Amino acid sequence: MYLVPDGDELEIANAAAEFLADAMTIDRLHGPSPADMGDDLRQQLGDMGWYALALPEEVGGSGLSAIEFALFFREVGRQCGPVDVLAQCLAAMTVTDAPLRSEITSGAVGIALAVTDSAAVRLFGSGDAKYAIWANCDAAELISLGDASTESRPSLDPSNSMRVTGASTSSIASRSGDFVWRMGQLATAAQLVGLAEAALDQIVEYAKVRETFGKKIGSWQAVRHPCADMAVRLEAARSQLWFAATAMKESRRDAGVHLDAAKHLANLAAAANTDTNIQLHGGIGVTDEHHAHLYMKHALVLIKMFGARRDLLGRLLHASVDD
Repeated sequence: MYLVPDGDELEIANAAAEFLADAMTIDRLHGPSPADMGDDLRQQLGDMGWYALALPEEVGGSGLSAIEFALFFREVGRQCGPVDVLAQCLAAMTVTDAPLRSEITSGAVGIALAVTDSAAVRLFGSGDAKYAIWANCDAAELISLGDASTESRPSLDPSNSMRVTGASTSSIASRSGDFVWRMGQLATAAQLVGLAEAALDQIVEYAKVRETFGKKIGSWQAVRHPCADMAVRLEAARSQLWFAATAMKESRRDAGVHLDAAKHLANLAAAANTDTNIQLHGGIGVTDEHHAHLYMKHALVLIKMFGARRDLLGRLLHASVDD
């Protein structure tokens, strides 16, 4: 069991980082226009094959593993990427109809992420999405939004639009079992790790140049110690993420347990690191022009997806792992 990405895996991560830094820069979230994934970006990602990264080669995918999948979504997280990207990938894993799968993986149609909300369905993603993907630990379902009446809602996270629609939506395709949910959980944990990394990198760079009382703030224990705590939290979350991804790749029976643990640690690291990043920046950290608040807002949304604290700890309390 190799627990540190290397070789071709790192090449995938580097390629994703370069592509996303150009096509999906976080600077877009400071502009006046909506930051949703539009047709151009959706199709750029499709042309690069990112939606089909973890699909088997026999159905037109790249045939890569959960490790490469996690590495890609870590880079998506660093750029506060919209959840549409994950929704497209999960939808492609759910459908069996080849023409529809091709439309999804090419980016020809948009997919939103659906979350059940009492008697309604909450949709995260672009307003022009034709379908939405919904998943839990038992099944995944692709639903049509063609005739659905939707109503916009304000979103805390500027990288994602939010709408609600009635629960009476028509099913297009479904897949039983927890595979889609687990891949969604892995990708969400990876994005949170990316956010925790980005927050740590940002404050470390700031601590090297910002001065108080004639010294760089990085020389003061009040800054050094919180940064060290950030690094420790990040390392724990990142190590568990690689273990969970490897467990998925090797089809371990206890992969679900490790994914729950990875999501929980990623939740903690992202929440604490993005908050500490703001605090250590001081007043500038809460200004609209700064990236710091974007990391926190995006983290708070992702923390609630594919396993929040109560559900994760409830499952982990009674979990067992293989030797």
